[in-house]
Amino acid sequence: MSHLDGHEELGALIAVLPYERVVDAARKQLHRLAVESGLNNYPEVKAALDAWERGVAPPQPDQTSPLALRLRAVLAQADTARDHTRRWAAERIALGIWGSPYRSVCESANMRSHFTLDWRADLHVDLGNQPLPPIPDERFWGALRNPAIDSSWYATSTAKIRTDPRGFGSK
Repeated sequence: MSHLDGHEELGALIAVLPYERVVDAARKQLHRLAVESGLNNYPEVKAALDAWERGVAPPQPDQTSPLALRLRAVLAQADTARDHTRRWAAERIALGIWGSPYRSVCESANMRSHFTLDWRADLHVDLGNQPLPPIPDERFWGALRNPAIDSSWYATSTAKIRTDPRGFGSK
């Protein structure tokens, strides 16, 4: 959950958007990250992201696929060169292709902050340029009913606040 609440009003927007919109934004963020980090220069990465942009599902995670082999090679090279930024970018590409779009869109945006000052504006555009909600608080996250997002910790916290006006829960 922290990957969403750390993005303030953009995190709240991500949490309430339809799943398909979040997937689209995650795809766009990954493409931007690949270009900015230079990973788009690898044909395996470019082909996977371009295919995904055309509506072709990303390849299944397979240890011997050209994309997986390329990403592992980039990780090894980044480790050898102690290039943490490149390593993190490659990890975000793998996470984005094979992981949760909610986590991917946030972590890709975080990673992009190392390359561009415009990452927040780009993320907002990728989310459809919708009006931004207010910065969310614990009550927002506790009331969130998105099955793809685990907000149970906040729901428990806000329930304690409601049962004890001091906010400490019952003793």
